[in-house]
Amino acid sequence: MRLLLTRPSKKTLLLIAAVSGALSVALFLQLAAIDRELKPYTIIGYEFAWSAERASQMYSAWGETGRNAARSSLRYDLPFLLAYPFVFSALTLLAARAAPGKYARLGAWLGVAPFVAAILDALENAALWRALDAFQQPPEHLLQFAAIAAGVKFLLLGLSGLYALAVWFFRVLE
Repeated sequence: MRLLLTRPSKKTLLLIAAVSGALSVALFLQLAAIDRELKPYTIIGYEFAWSAERASQMYSAWGETGRNAARSSLRYDLPFLLAYPFVFSALTLLAARAAPGKYARLGAWLGVAPFVAAILDALENAALWRALDAFQQPPEHLLQFAAIAAGVKFLLLGLSGLYALAVWFFRVLE
C-alpha cells in the first residue's frame, strides 16, 4: 500500500480525478433524471428495501413504466460504478500524500476502498435486477443482500470521502 503514496504521480491522479469526476457527474445527472420516474420512491430506497413486502409496494406504485425505469437506472449504474471509484480513490490518495505518517498509510488503504465499494455496487445491482425480474414474488434474500451491500458500499465511500475532506480541512487550518 505504501506504493500508492508515491505512484501514480500527482499529475496522473489529478488527471484521473478530473476525467472520472466529469464522467461521474454526467452519469449521475442521467441517473437523477431516471430517478424522477420512480416517484414516490427512489432507486436508493429500492437499494434499501430489505423486505419483499416493501419491494412489492414499490413495484406496485411504479407499475410497468416504473419497473422499466428502475431497470434503466440499474443499467446506467454500470458505467457510473466504473467511473466513481477512480475519482474517490484519486482524491483520497492525493489527500494521503498530504497527511503525516500513519494518517498517510490510512489514506493509502482508504484509496482502495472505492474499488471495493464498486464491486459491492455491482453485486447489489445484480441482486436488485434479479428481484425486479421476479417482481410478483421478489426473493427477500436478494433484497437483504442488496441492502447490506449498499450499506457497506456507502460506508466505504463515506469513509474515503470524509478522510479526504478531513485532511484538506486540517491542512487549511495549519
